[in-house]
Amino acid sequence: MSNNHFPKKKKRQIWVVMTATIAVCLIASLIVGAVFQNKSATPSQEVKLDQKKSEQMAPGGKSQENTVSRINYTGQPMMGKKDAPVKIAEFGDYKCIYCHQFEMTIFPKLKKDFIDTGKVQYYFMNYTIVAQDSVKAANAAEAIFAMYPDRFWTFHHLLYKNQGPETESWVTDELLLKLAEEAVSHLDVSQFKDALEQGTYVNNIKTDVEMGQAAGVNGTPTIFINGKMLSAQDTFDYSQLRKAIQQAMGEKNNDQ
Repeated sequence: MSNNHFPKKKKRQIWVVMTATIAVCLIASLIVGAVFQNKSATPSQEVKLDQKKSEQMAPGGKSQENTVSRINYTGQPMMGKKDAPVKIAEFGDYKCIYCHQFEMTIFPKLKKDFIDTGKVQYYFMNYTIVAQDSVKAANAAEAIFAMYPDRFWTFHHLLYKNQGPETESWVTDELLLKLAEEAVSHLDVSQFKDALEQGTYVNNIKTDVEMGQAAGVNGTPTIFINGKMLSAQDTFDYSQLRKAIQQAMGEKNNDQ
């Protein structure tokens, strides 16, 4: 009797062992597959994060070049004809050496070719990121715009023309008053001084900065053409800037 039952018992043991082995292998394969799947997903997620980080860290980068942003032009300093087909918004800082470079080398060409010819409305927004002096200079410019809007651009240009080293606190009340008197022959000195002392237009500057942040501005100068951010490289390449404006107008690119 024991001889007849022994093979069945043996077979049962073998079957149990085989079943357990298969189960272990199946569980192991599932674990390995899950781990592999997680590892495979991680690089793509990291790439997306890296790309997003790269876009955020590149002011005016080409990845943002075609992004349309909502720029509020209402109440902002504007140069040009109100019915000009293209709107350009510059986010700048009076202490930024690159803004100074743009103002002195690129802007005169842009003004001659597009603003003076009625093709572009040009706006300036504050993006004060260099130092506290940046806010002081911007507040003075906002004061002139509020008091004497037709003299804003003269004062604006004088600020850049008289820009000191970025590492020095050259924005003083004395300099701002001197430039204001140069820009406005009939300046109300007392009112202007009060604006400087009280920081009357700081909230205007804050509004500009917040708008710039929402639009993806990370550096100065940053240029938007009809709401599209221009790359930093093209901002200082006048031929590319001109082509971008012509494209916005629906014109064919040319070398006129």
